[in-house]
Amino acid sequence: MRTNELTPVIRVDEEKCVNCHACIAACPVKYCNNGAGEKVTINHNLCIGCGNCIHACTHQARLIVDDSAAFFSALDKKEKIIAIVAPAAASNFPDRYLNLNGYLKSRGVEAVFDVSFGAELTVFSYMKYIKEKHPSFCIAQPCPAIVTYIEIYYPELLPYLAPADSPMLHIIKMIRKYHPQYKNYKIAVLSPCIAKRREFDETNLGDYNVTFVALYEYLERQKVNLASFKALEYDNPPAERAVTFSMPGGLLITAERYNPGIGRVTRKIEGVRTIYPYLADAAKTISSGGGKNGELPLLVDCLNCEKGCNGGTGTRNGETPMDKLEAHIWKRRAEVEAKYGGSKSVAKNQKRVFKVLSRHWEKGLYDRSYRDLSKNYVLKMPDDNQLAEVYKTLRKYGEQDIYDCNTCGYGSCRGMAVAIFNGLNRPENCHHYGLSLIEEDRETIDELNQNLGIQVEQSLNFMKGINGLIDNLNNQIMRQASAIEESSAAIEQMMATINNTANMAEKKQAALQDLVNNVEQGRASMHETIEAVGAISRGVEGVGSTIKVIGGIAANTNLLSMNAAIEAAHAGDAGRGFAVVAGEIRRLSETTRENSRNIANTLTSIIEGIKTTTARSGATDTLISTMAEEINSFAYTMTELINSLGELSIGSREITTALVLLRENAEAIKTGYHDMMDKTRNLETSMQSITVMSETESAESR
Repeated sequence: MRTNELTPVIRVDEEKCVNCHACIAACPVKYCNNGAGEKVTINHNLCIGCGNCIHACTHQARLIVDDSAAFFSALDKKEKIIAIVAPAAASNFPDRYLNLNGYLKSRGVEAVFDVSFGAELTVFSYMKYIKEKHPSFCIAQPCPAIVTYIEIYYPELLPYLAPADSPMLHIIKMIRKYHPQYKNYKIAVLSPCIAKRREFDETNLGDYNVTFVALYEYLERQKVNLASFKALEYDNPPAERAVTFSMPGGLLITAERYNPGIGRVTRKIEGVRTIYPYLADAAKTISSGGGKNGELPLLVDCLNCEKGCNGGTGTRNGETPMDKLEAHIWKRRAEVEAKYGGSKSVAKNQKRVFKVLSRHWEKGLYDRSYRDLSKNYVLKMPDDNQLAEVYKTLRKYGEQDIYDCNTCGYGSCRGMAVAIFNGLNRPENCHHYGLSLIEEDRETIDELNQNLGIQVEQSLNFMKGINGLIDNLNNQIMRQASAIEESSAAIEQMMATINNTANMAEKKQAALQDLVNNVEQGRASMHETIEAVGAISRGVEGVGSTIKVIGGIAANTNLLSMNAAIEAAHAGDAGRGFAVVAGEIRRLSETTRENSRNIANTLTSIIEGIKTTTARSGATDTLISTMAEEINSFAYTMTELINSLGELSIGSREITTALVLLRENAEAIKTGYHDMMDKTRNLETSMQSITVMSETESAESR
């Protein structure tokens, strides 16, 4: 897979990413991260796979990518697989790294090889290269992150990378060469490094990169206890000193076997914060011609991870103390040295090791070449004018605005400006930019506070005016309520009078009906004595006058009843007028009774006259008939009056109901008024509180 496209070895969980830029701050190459959006994403073709961002991300938004799922799936499918295991297994599976071999074989892995033996072959290759080629400067390359860094960012250092494979590639090539029985087997690499996937892609060697952390988690999920499996040795000759290769300086420890004192011309360096600046400085030294003047060491024993492969990016040992990690490695070294005869016969041990390695080493077999990936790194550098324009977008107008605070993650304002110039970030992620916005917002807030104070003051004045209007309204409501109470009392009194009048009228109607009946009876008697009353016809003239008076009274009564109906329709204060009408009705009734007495007296005289002069009875009959008609008319009028009084009584009850509702509404209005007064007072208090808060905010912002 010799292309410029690099396999992702780190992924971003965008749900967890909070755009804090801790990943950018931790990244040695910065611009593989894109912070221009809401989440920081990765350009995998610029990412070297150092894994530093994974440790820096406290939100667990950066995660490793490996082939563990594919590996276990292949095991389930019974595919032909062998495995190679990195020497860091001794520190990642303390005292159980050989039991791990037993577990792998129980799952169908045909053979398990120790990368420590590949490390022995690697140092053997290095020493031959140094002895034969006499390089002035050689960079060890067991770490794929360092190799990718040089390939992308400092291709001028490619000639100085050791032209020999890493320990893992040495053991893979050794298997392919010296163990042909595994020719058709896929190779799973149990590795402490996420970046190894890149190395396998570039060389077309290695099928599955299974990180120790993924393997450990898988065993936990499956509840696998390694102690329950048999401890099995590796299927290759035992390594010796190179079992320390996973420690910082492990290469140098092994190289001392071949070249005692090589440490005096070797630079041991590890850790993201030191190795990459060191390599950048080395490139500058070489470009200035200083590489040939002894300014650079013969060998650079370098690793990406500060704790070496024991605490690599594919392990869970990032927080484990280095001494604890290395104790297991030193323990294993003592064990493998014993297999070669122990420390008492160092020279004999070296011969035995050299003999074993020679049987597995062939010139040219482990050579390694590299590729120039600098085309992946296309970064536009702004000139001074362009840089100034970018600074303006960051609200940086002079040296006083250049903070170099590293909040953005680039370590300098210039680094951030370059990122923005290339569309890899945005001004909102600049601390100074944010502060300037805050300052601008503060000034705006001050202005808003002033305007708010003015508005609040005006609102308070409006509130005072509203309160005055409400007070006036309350007074009017109280007066209206009092008037309603008075009107209600007067109308209730009037209604009582109307009811009494109606009752009296009903009683008079019954008496009048009796009178009508009696008149009818008298009229019948008069017919019997018609001949006797003819003589006294002239005596009934007084009766005729009296009857006329009764007719006038009836007419007046009718008019008064009409007036009473009109007065009742107007209600209100006119109720008092109805009382007057009722009085008139009573007086007319009394007049009617008086005239009735006169009629009775006259009738008595007539009767006496009838007795003496029967000749007058004819005229009397006529007069009695006329009187009967008038009485019937009067009775009809009285009935109409009683009906009107009944209707008036019904209407009065409706008026009473309306007055009750009016009183209830008046009470509701008073209650609503008090609620409105409470709310306006609360509102006034709130407005005053806002004024105080606004003044306090303005004072604090200053």
